[in-house]
Amino acid sequence: MIRHATRLLLLLLSGSLCGSVALAATDMVWRELDPDNTVLIELTQGRVVVELNPIFAPQTVAQFKRLVLSRFYDGLSFYRVIDGFVAQGGDGSDLGELSNVPLIDAEVSIDWPDDLPYTPVQSPDFFAPQTGFVNGFAVARDPAKGEAWLTHCPGTIAMARNEDAHSSRTDFYIVIGQAPRYLDRNMNVFGRVVLGMEWVQSISRGPADQNGIIQSDLARSRIRSVRLLGEFPKDERWHVLTMDTHSKAFRQLLDDRRERRQKFFINKPPPLLDICQIPLSGQMTK
Repeated sequence: MIRHATRLLLLLLSGSLCGSVALAATDMVWRELDPDNTVLIELTQGRVVVELNPIFAPQTVAQFKRLVLSRFYDGLSFYRVIDGFVAQGGDGSDLGELSNVPLIDAEVSIDWPDDLPYTPVQSPDFFAPQTGFVNGFAVARDPAKGEAWLTHCPGTIAMARNEDAHSSRTDFYIVIGQAPRYLDRNMNVFGRVVLGMEWVQSISRGPADQNGIIQSDLARSRIRSVRLLGEFPKDERWHVLTMDTHSKAFRQLLDDRRERRQKFFINKPPPLLDICQIPLSGQMTK
């Protein structure tokens, strides 16, 4: 794992109605993604870079990678897209379509390993006793039970399913709106968008009165291809970097956002920090 120190201008949202922002410079440390757990999704609109998480969802990641290597998703579409909620794509198995792909057991939480690096954010959190970051992923914890799980923040990727907890198969969704945290510990969350969220947000929406289902195949946004970065020859691969959420610089960023020391604030908000409201930057280089 390669770590890079570089100077980055971080946008600290002020929350003003006019959209003004305050800029703060900090020496951010960067972590390079593992090519074997990095996926490139080519949409009609542009490229989306996804980091997979085999620690929290090993079976789900393994099946997703098998499907990617078999070119399963190439040419499929996002058929259920609810504005402010999720964009769901795949072969329609979640709608009862026949599929010979095996089902995946529920992977909604893990027993907390003592050696897992963790950067705390908020305690207590509205949906959990504690939240924090593990290698760039937003995580919720219950220390009393020794349990942890990935949260439904914008850009989170999880497998769709029906009422059976063990019915995930092929279809996946990306959170595109305000985080539906009530889904935490109910779905197989297995990845997050690192780059290209602007292209995900441009996916065509479905009608609200039809639960976001887009009946016309021609009206759907398409998946051109899905590839593992590790499939490319080493001399042709991109280097994908993301913020090192265990670095001193990132912890300082959390403190700055929690305290809201900017002069902009007439009335200082309470020192609370929503795990899903912390921007994580990424970059690609050759």
